[in-house]
Amino acid sequence: MLQYRAANKEDYKAIAELHAKSWQENYRTDFSAHFLDHLALEDRLKVWKNRLETPAENQYIILAEQDTILVGFGCAFLDQSSEYGTLLDNLHVANEAKGLGVGKQIMKRIAEACQQHATSKSMYLWVLENNVSAFNFYMHLNGKHIETITGNDIGDKEVHKQRIVWTDLSALT
Repeated sequence: MLQYRAANKEDYKAIAELHAKSWQENYRTDFSAHFLDHLALEDRLKVWKNRLETPAENQYIILAEQDTILVGFGCAFLDQSSEYGTLLDNLHVANEAKGLGVGKQIMKRIAEACQQHATSKSMYLWVLENNVSAFNFYMHLNGKHIETITGNDIGDKEVHKQRIVWTDLSALT
């Protein structure tokens, strides 16, 4: 049975493991094999330990579990941008849970948190250009692609990432 809950400090290892695995499965064309196979987990462990031990005031993390096993998570920063609103910084679903509505439910819960706690009632995210299935998922949820930029803020190579925006969160709730 799928259950959703807020993350706590003890969840950082499970989140980091799912995050690294998701990168390994979906970003082979974006990051080097060395980074994915040898450095991604260590990188994600540092990030998630820090995020959960010293959370930003505007941080909101929701987990999806199936029989106590983490199968998805989302991390948002409410009102991160004066122009675009809340940043959905991470949304990852385990391959074995795809098609069960996990990603859609996580997005719904984050959109509800925005509506209840954020000043801005809009949300945005970045998706790597090569992650076509994620891009299509966001388009199916009425996201609007507004720009593509080149950056090197994650991984070990320059990537093309696309900004997706929702100006009406009722489409997600």
